[in-house]
Amino acid sequence: MKAKKNKRQRSEQIEQVSAGLRDVLGMTEWRKDHPQATWAEIEAVVDEQMNQVRAQLHQELRKMRESEDWRTIPAGERPTCVTCEEPLSARGEQTRWIQTTGGQAVKLTRTYGTCPACGGGFFPP
Repeated sequence: MKAKKNKRQRSEQIEQVSAGLRDVLGMTEWRKDHPQATWAEIEAVVDEQMNQVRAQLHQELRKMRESEDWRTIPAGERPTCVTCEEPLSARGEQTRWIQTTGGQAVKLTRTYGTCPACGGGFFPP
């Protein structure tokens, strides 16, 4: 009995989120402008909009961690070299472009590290 209630609650929450996304993504207006759209056309537009949201979310979540300054972190807590497991030394910030599953490019600027033992350079995960 409890599982059905939880499932019903989740369903209501999903409906609320879906309604909000329709408005935020402009899908309600798009659907009014395209009343004869096929399933494939609707799916393509939804995917395009969701891919943009996915990329934005990735970028925002990544920024939360980008503020780390390795110089202030003790060596034992820094990211380590994938080859020899030594703590990395900060070598300034660098920018990379990463492509999301949805094909959107996300700009990441983060600390680049070098290994003092083997000389390898890394963008830690």
